[in-house]
Amino acid sequence: MTHLCSKIFLFLLVAVSVGHTLTDTEFEPVEGICDICTCSVRNEASALHLSYSILDCSTKNLRHMLASWPDIFGNDHDDQEIVFSLSGNDIKSLQQLPATGADLVFSCRHCNLTELASAAFLDTPNIIRLDLSWNLLTGDVLRPDIFRGKYAEQEYESIALDELDLSYNSIEFLDGSLFEHMVHLRRLSLSHNALGELTDGTVQALGSISRLEHLDLSNTELVDIPRAMFEKIEGLRELLLQGNKFTTVPSSIGLLKPTLMALYVGENPIQQLNDESFFDLDHLTQLNISGMPLLDDIGVGTFGGLKSLEVLTCSHNPMLVEFDMSDLKGLIRLRQLDISHCSIKNLHLDEPIPVQDKTSDIAYIDVFPKLRSVKLEGNRWHCDCELYETIESIKHILEDEFQHSRSEARCETPYDLAALPLTDLADKSLCSSPPKKVPKIPIYEAPAFLRPRSIVLSLLSVVIVLLVGLIIGVIFVFVKRKLKGNDVGFTSPVRYTTVRNSTTSTILQA
Repeated sequence: MTHLCSKIFLFLLVAVSVGHTLTDTEFEPVEGICDICTCSVRNEASALHLSYSILDCSTKNLRHMLASWPDIFGNDHDDQEIVFSLSGNDIKSLQQLPATGADLVFSCRHCNLTELASAAFLDTPNIIRLDLSWNLLTGDVLRPDIFRGKYAEQEYESIALDELDLSYNSIEFLDGSLFEHMVHLRRLSLSHNALGELTDGTVQALGSISRLEHLDLSNTELVDIPRAMFEKIEGLRELLLQGNKFTTVPSSIGLLKPTLMALYVGENPIQQLNDESFFDLDHLTQLNISGMPLLDDIGVGTFGGLKSLEVLTCSHNPMLVEFDMSDLKGLIRLRQLDISHCSIKNLHLDEPIPVQDKTSDIAYIDVFPKLRSVKLEGNRWHCDCELYETIESIKHILEDEFQHSRSEARCETPYDLAALPLTDLADKSLCSSPPKKVPKIPIYEAPAFLRPRSIVLSLLSVVIVLLVGLIIGVIFVFVKRKLKGNDVGFTSPVRYTTVRNSTTSTILQA
């Protein structure tokens, strides 16, 4: 501890001694920086890098960018990946980063940034991830020249930036050419910026990122998205639009049909969803429509075109009273369904078609063949015959989850069933006629005499019976003949006389 304090004291003395230089250059001296920050180098051979270096200067009361990299990182960074953090310092004005050919991950969150130096990343052409979230950046501050690379052959080279996080700033618009030097950008977050109605420059800027795969525009006060923004984006896979001011799902999303796989449109003042809301988004695998305070109607056919849907989240919609399970019957890939914490009272499910169970000798209803997780808790369930029949038809999917759920779905009405778990409805007589349980339909089988195995067993049984009968017959004949032979050789006929004629009687009389 004493040794560390001595080093810190020495570092402060050096900083004071060069205070005038620091003011002029606006760079922090690197001498002794590893006594203040966390420096780590890991030499691990891999297909991409030979070493992995970390420089963590988070919340160290720094005011400026470092003048260079620590000596521990060496002079040749070409085969390195460097993770560098200045987050939590009061930087305000971000100056040019020290030169390196390494793949760089840089974070400057919560730094009170209001200014970015021109060509700030000129000497870090291989920067791949940049986090500038939770600062005070505005649209005027974000200029294309900040992100330019070196000048070569009459133009500026592009930097290798793959992911950029500008969330939680004060950005209201974007320069139309902002991303011209970021041609490799795949992930962009602008969430929690007051973009409002998108300006032409903002639409042009976002629409120019042709390789974009992930776009986060959540909580940006959007009211609509012009079609021009998506016309040139060819590979967008994830679009986050929750927490905005949409009253309908933007129709421009339909342009993303060939590639869009995840869509989040929850927390918007949308009152109704219908068959045009997600029209023909047949590659969509995840859909989130949760947290909508006004949603009270999900029309027939809303999910009809989502043939690839695997995860549907429709929770915390307080005005939603009904949910039609029949609208999900065509979603054969559906794995997770969350309709918890709404105000749903009933579930409707049309009569399904029995399908063959490969593991047993009966056929059963399999409406959702891949469904493995269903959340129904937090609703106002009215437990009647219709609800019972719907629960019974999917009970073989839900039962395990209900058994391990801390907050399982329960009846709210009628009064005599209040707080009863839905899985216990089978014990109640809710239907006047026998309930429509899972039908057990015997599988047709060929008659026994036509089955190869039965024929073989029958023939074998006949042969065994014949052999046993033959053996018994032979034994019987042999014993009979033996007994007959004994009678002829050792016995003679018995002669019977009356008592009066016998000699013995005469003697006794005398």
